[in-house]
Amino acid sequence: MISLTMLVISVALFLVRVPVSISLGIATLVGFLMIGLPATVIPSRMIDGVDGFALLAVPFFILAGNLMNAGGVTERIFAFARAVVGWISGGLAQVNIVASIIFAGMSGSALADLAGLGAVEMRAMKKNGYPVGFSAAVTLSSCTIGPLIPPSIILVIYGLATNTSIGQLFLGGVVAGLVVAAALMIFVYAYVRISGVEWAKPEPFVFSKVVDTAIHGAPALLAPVIILGSLVLGVTTPSELGAIATAYALLVGLLYRQITWRRLYEALVNTVVMTSVIMYLFAIATAMNFVIARERVAHHAAELMSSYITSPFVGILLVNLFLLVVGMFLEGPVAILIIAPILLTVVQELGMGPVQFGVMLSFNLLIGMITPPMGIGLFVGAKVAGTTPENVLKASLPFFVPLIAGLLIISFVPGVTTWLPGLVFSR
Repeated sequence: MISLTMLVISVALFLVRVPVSISLGIATLVGFLMIGLPATVIPSRMIDGVDGFALLAVPFFILAGNLMNAGGVTERIFAFARAVVGWISGGLAQVNIVASIIFAGMSGSALADLAGLGAVEMRAMKKNGYPVGFSAAVTLSSCTIGPLIPPSIILVIYGLATNTSIGQLFLGGVVAGLVVAAALMIFVYAYVRISGVEWAKPEPFVFSKVVDTAIHGAPALLAPVIILGSLVLGVTTPSELGAIATAYALLVGLLYRQITWRRLYEALVNTVVMTSVIMYLFAIATAMNFVIARERVAHHAAELMSSYITSPFVGILLVNLFLLVVGMFLEGPVAILIIAPILLTVVQELGMGPVQFGVMLSFNLLIGMITPPMGIGLFVGAKVAGTTPENVLKASLPFFVPLIAGLLIISFVPGVTTWLPGLVFSR
């Protein structure tokens, strides 16, 4: 009853446009008062929530992504991807997707991909005659790959919220990200071939251009290799991996001589602002989850699910539908901190492990990020493309087909998320 009251208060405040941070704070205060604890207990619970070494990964990964954008990395990634896959039907649309795969190994944020690499991609597509709506739709869809492939801020938050190995989550997201990318590339190929549009013609393949862009972009292209290699070899922890990614991003920016004092200052300010928001949400959600845990909501939800649903397939399908709806209204970190501990107990009763659920949950919320009414990705994508969110949404609707297909594969094929973690951690 208390947990339901907290939820109702939060949603009601969201609907009247009260900031998320204030809404959760008020709901948590009401919950503590209802269970008879003084409000003075809330700060101690909040401090306990952010008092962890693993949380250092969050600001480091955010800073690494900002430095990558400031250091001229995005242009070189796009040039290399264009030389490698520009010859496939779909042309620059395929390049867009592959570039997002490469950039995903450097930045843990979908919005960093959308605002940084997306600007380069859409500018090139517009120059080559691609419609603005289609360009924005491809960019918006491909940016969801970023937080699946390590490093990933959203997977770090899930791991800390559910006490799941962040290393296993990172490795579990690698194959899942490639599956989603393959689904998008196949869809673009089929769309272009069936519609026969003139503007999506492939470019000639020139091997010397591949070599040239690889040499010029080698420092940037090596970043995913260094980051993922350090994780697979067990050389670093996720927190240390964030520091390595940041140092390497700064080194690459200095090497390309594109990081100025102004850009560095802006990257640091953006990092501090974003980190502050995430840390506060993590702290207040920890206090809120203290109340939820006392009521044993996760246990009762699991019992209720097992009583009415006997088929794991149906159960997981319903969880996915619920998460898609949640993602339309709540930002990823907020949704994870509130519902992940509860739903993890539910899906474990259905036979799903914490790593598979973490990747599935994260991708659900990423799809929600580009879905109205609250999808921030739509507004960022529209701003970068220089059009309206309505136009971007209209053009993006067909791309939900490959995204949902990728989600279903992640949800019902456990090996996609468990094979690589099992292979590495068994050693």
